[in-house]
Amino acid sequence: MATQAIVVGEYGGPEVLELSPTEVRLPGPGEIRVDVEAVGVNFKDIYQRTGVSAPEVPFVPGLEGAGRVERLGEGVTALAVGQRVAWVDAPGSYAGQVVLPAERGIPVPDPVPTDVAAAALAQGVTAHFLTHSTYPVKAGESVLIHAAAGGTGLLLVQLAKHLGARVVATVSTEEKEKLARGAGADEVIRYDGLSSARTAAEVRRLTGGQGVDVVFDGVGAAPVARPRRRPSPPTGAVRCGAVRGAMARPGNRPRGPPSSARRPQRRVRPS
Repeated sequence: MATQAIVVGEYGGPEVLELSPTEVRLPGPGEIRVDVEAVGVNFKDIYQRTGVSAPEVPFVPGLEGAGRVERLGEGVTALAVGQRVAWVDAPGSYAGQVVLPAERGIPVPDPVPTDVAAAALAQGVTAHFLTHSTYPVKAGESVLIHAAAGGTGLLLVQLAKHLGARVVATVSTEEKEKLARGAGADEVIRYDGLSSARTAAEVRRLTGGQGVDVVFDGVGAAPVARPRRRPSPPTGAVRCGAVRGAMARPGNRPRGPPSSARRPQRRVRPS
């Protein structure tokens, strides 16, 4: 069956994205085919388009989206044709239709808009993994979140507050400060114009000189205040992105597994 898809025929800027007809196969056993209604846009899509970390060209980018089930593969009983689903980690989602494993099709509740469902999963899974597995945040801890007004950053703020932590957030503009406070941040630092040393000093001031238990850094080149050091529980700095760092530049291919760095700093490749 033919559909329309965004195809990357060569690595480069947005101009290499072309809308082209493409064939979509029938779903196999345990798979579904979905009419795509909305897709999420992630930094991984940019890495792939620019050749930082990408499949061979040509390819259809996109890893998350939402839409309605159009056809069921053999053995699929948990979903129904016409049902709204969202998914993450399904390559080729920038298309009118996509085939994916049925187990990755997550039913979307009626109150949730399709575009919200499409944009929430990759960042939501990332934020949950960071706060529950990479560094399990505990009630009473202090957490520093860089780029707190971004998609993952706002979710990190909300999850850390839900877990009972005190959240110090860094942002670059007044508008982003309002977003971070609206998500529940206890303290917000505007790091635009501040040196790394001054940002770290402000973190110490806001925490009574104690510092924080963990730093979540989704920028890579942002001023990073070190976590305080104490025997127990372990402190950590989790680098979960590189929007302004080396990972975001073409020609610098990430190496090693997503969480290969040693304590106290962990690096988690962004979605």
